[in-house]
Amino acid sequence: MTRIDPAAIRRIALIRPRFLGDLCLTLPLLEAARAACPQAQVAYVCERGLAPLLAGDPRIDRVIAVPARPGVGETLAIVRALRAFAPDLVLDCFCNPRTAVWSAASGAPVRVGYPHKGWRSALYTHHARPRTLSATGFHLASLAALGWSTPAKPVTPRLHITDAARAEARAALDALGVPAASRLVGFHAGARWPTRRWAPERFAALAGHLLAAHADAVALFTAGPGEEPAAREALASLPAGRAHLVSGWPLPRFVALQSLCAAFVCGDTGPVHTAVAAGAPTLGLMSRNRPAMFFPYPESQGHRAYTARVECSPCHRDSCSDLRCLHRLTVDGAWARLATMLSAPVAAPAGMD
Repeated sequence: MTRIDPAAIRRIALIRPRFLGDLCLTLPLLEAARAACPQAQVAYVCERGLAPLLAGDPRIDRVIAVPARPGVGETLAIVRALRAFAPDLVLDCFCNPRTAVWSAASGAPVRVGYPHKGWRSALYTHHARPRTLSATGFHLASLAALGWSTPAKPVTPRLHITDAARAEARAALDALGVPAASRLVGFHAGARWPTRRWAPERFAALAGHLLAAHADAVALFTAGPGEEPAAREALASLPAGRAHLVSGWPLPRFVALQSLCAAFVCGDTGPVHTAVAAGAPTLGLMSRNRPAMFFPYPESQGHRAYTARVECSPCHRDSCSDLRCLHRLTVDGAWARLATMLSAPVAAPAGMD
């Protein structure tokens, strides 16, 4: 394909409407695109529920927030917004029928998507052809399709977190009665799909190890909508003064809380990626997915993947009657990794806010 001159690109639209973790995985692409075209303005297209995560991000000049299931009128509004932005380049990191149409209708002369998508692929001028397992590397292939250089080393996603958001999170912790000098460790017991959902009693036992080992530790059980029962079940056996439920917080405050944590423990779901992108050393409980693909984060920054290969892994099942991949992730195994994380020095990612 024809190489595109980065100097000719004045406006870039990056499209990734959903989901929380997947948005985080595009952030290295955002960084690399800005580095290649420092003169360009950038618009990011995402669903309304995720837009607050990008608000105020200095790398993004405009957030185009879209509904989850846009009707005809809303689709026309999205197209008008894109055409008003007038991108020279569209990077479509989703490539579903809607985003393929948005890309073509934007008027951008250069549009990057993926091959082998039937009629959708015909709407792109360039096709990304990833040659890596890493999900962050997968997105960076969009720049390689333009003939641009990509980072030689893996890049960890980072989110822009303001001091005001951190102060708001700290004030909310004060309201819960969490002492300011506490060693905060987050635990997220919820997940949308059963194949990614470690048992609440195991989260409770892991938190119990933490509280026994560190007198200054406080366990924070976070929960999104519908996840409160799992968090409450885990909390039931823990001392009330040293374990708290964090639920119903706005997304920016939740991510700011993660940035305050000495460690964060989570299954293979969105908050595992926001924790990494917030700068918290993160223990990812990886069941059905390859860590190399969906947890491509360096141990030098304090992150650890805990996985147990079984005969049928990896797979892409959201529901399964055989959850050996989860059951083989033991409390002792998780604690061995978490204890190491809490005692090891951590190298901060370059540019972390």
